[in-house]
Amino acid sequence: MVEGTMMGQMKSSATGVIEEFKKGIRMNNMGLEKLKDATIASKTRKGYEKPENPLYGLGDRSDKSYINMMRIRKIKNGYKVYPSKGKHHKSSLSLADLFKIHEYGCTINMKNGTTVRIPPRPAFFKAYERQMLKMKKDAKETSRTVKKAMTEFINTAKRDLLYEIERKDLMNHEDYEKND
Repeated sequence: MVEGTMMGQMKSSATGVIEEFKKGIRMNNMGLEKLKDATIASKTRKGYEKPENPLYGLGDRSDKSYINMMRIRKIKNGYKVYPSKGKHHKSSLSLADLFKIHEYGCTINMKNGTTVRIPPRPAFFKAYERQMLKMKKDAKETSRTVKKAMTEFINTAKRDLLYEIERKDLMNHEDYEKND
């Protein structure tokens, strides 16, 4: 029973990381480095839905888009969140490789001699961080709620016990008169 509950918590946490990843990219609120104007213009010409959002690309329109690439797999002692091994919608680059490029950044030396620098945009790290903070907050709130419930339970039990002690004490006292 406890093991099933713990595995459920772990799966919920893993799913939470993916939800934070998607939400952060969709809402463009992770503090990721902004795209250059030329990149935004190019995405606008291609009809991308949110051309100013880093990493959004095709958005939710494709399983092969960046925002939809994260997967969950059950492992021996929990769950693993990892990028899909599928190919990117526009290139032969795997989504797992694209994930590394965007998460950590890279420099590409082009054949024509120019250098392209892709800055780190650690969306997964930020999503993981947000999920951990959310879990910490939830644990504190749960802890407070449990403490409050325990305190109320103890206080109520204490009042009931004191009442019973007083009642019995008075009933057995020689000066006690039963007034029914």
